[in-house]
Amino acid sequence: MKKSVIIYIHIFFWVALLATYFVAPVLARHLSPKEFGTIRIYVQVLQPVFFYIGYLLIMKIKWNRKYLLYTFLGIVTSYLILFLISKKVFAFGLAPLSSIFLWTTIGSLFRFFFDWFKKKNDVLVLEKENISSNLVLLKYQINPHFLFNTLHNIDTLIHDNQDKASKSLVKLSDIMRYMLNDTKTDFVDLQNEIDYLENYFSLESLRLKNEKFFNYSIVGSPKGFKIAPMILIPFVENAFKHAVDSSIENGITIKIAIEHNMLIFDCENQYDKSESDKDKTRGIGLETVQKRLDLIYNNKHRLIINSENSIFKVKLELELNEN
Repeated sequence: MKKSVIIYIHIFFWVALLATYFVAPVLARHLSPKEFGTIRIYVQVLQPVFFYIGYLLIMKIKWNRKYLLYTFLGIVTSYLILFLISKKVFAFGLAPLSSIFLWTTIGSLFRFFFDWFKKKNDVLVLEKENISSNLVLLKYQINPHFLFNTLHNIDTLIHDNQDKASKSLVKLSDIMRYMLNDTKTDFVDLQNEIDYLENYFSLESLRLKNEKFFNYSIVGSPKGFKIAPMILIPFVENAFKHAVDSSIENGITIKIAIEHNMLIFDCENQYDKSESDKDKTRGIGLETVQKRLDLIYNNKHRLIINSENSIFKVKLELELNEN
């Protein structure tokens, strides 16, 4: 939360608290003891409602200066309208103010401490899982199957198309450099991650029999955003590994969209169900990715994986970090 927002919250809190001290004189002037007693009974009954408004709602709002200002102006305007309607109506509106403020504040504090303890626990879990996560990342960094296939394809190109072979070697070099150097940090530029994926696509396409087998598109600008390194590549590798023969069209379709601070990643591949049933390791890699997403992007992502009519589909929505 920004420092300026914290300052505004402090101001809002003390203004609201001090305002409650002016309630008693107004009530004494415009409400009878019986009316005030009746209001107190209703307010006591509604205390759990005020508590859970604070517990469930207040801490969930992403407060900023605009929201705080609108909230303050909304409260002041509401009471001004009540005052213009009738001073007695105004007094009825003021009567529960202290209790509402007190119990919503208590509810908010409860939620704050529960969330704080949960966050601390998540940090401990993340630290414990960090070594395991790094080992998984290393596993994806060093993929002998992809490396050997690419080198074989480049070797073939050297005799047929030396220019294309040279460009492919440069892309392979970029991939290796990215995997060994850039991914040592917790987050990388989204542009670099996409460049890595596109280099991977290009090298995998060397072995395709049909150019229309693989379709890739990207919408939006990745500039200004960061992402956990190699969070998407397991889905891509899985698609190429389990896709059907590359002589068909639309065997693999990958779409990336960047909308505001959200990344939407869609990956589909046609597969042979009989062959897939034999592969017992297929789900292990995806489960590991899900675990890594839960650790790094807790409550900031949505992953949907399903298969229908021999088409395996992955949809990932991810809240990106800004530079």
